[in-house]
Amino acid sequence: MKNINCLQYCINGMNDRIFSFAKTNEGKALLEVFKKWSSNHDERIKELLIGYNSYFMVQAGMTLCGMPKTPRSVIEFMSSDDFTKLHDELTKTILDNYPLLMSCLKNKQKRRLEALVH
Repeated sequence: MKNINCLQYCINGMNDRIFSFAKTNEGKALLEVFKKWSSNHDERIKELLIGYNSYFMVQAGMTLCGMPKTPRSVIEFMSSDDFTKLHDELTKTILDNYPLLMSCLKNKQKRRLEALVH
């Protein structure tokens, strides 16, 4: 397995998969929450990127730990110190590199992303 750092992980996710995720029940729920939390489009996009990347990070972390994918085990994993450290690094990476991450999207994708959080 190839090792990648957090920034590479986030860059790899900057593609049409964001929009596929936004169509899922989980993605729709996150979008609704972010729309209520912030009136600023950039803040909503940042939160979506954090939620989107965290969602897949939780799935990968649970798989690596051999945990079943049940609601209880998701809560258990997300309550762990390991998850907190990963999530903090992910959040910092997205906030510190937001312009770089957005530059990975084509103009059409940026407009779609802005439309999602509007």
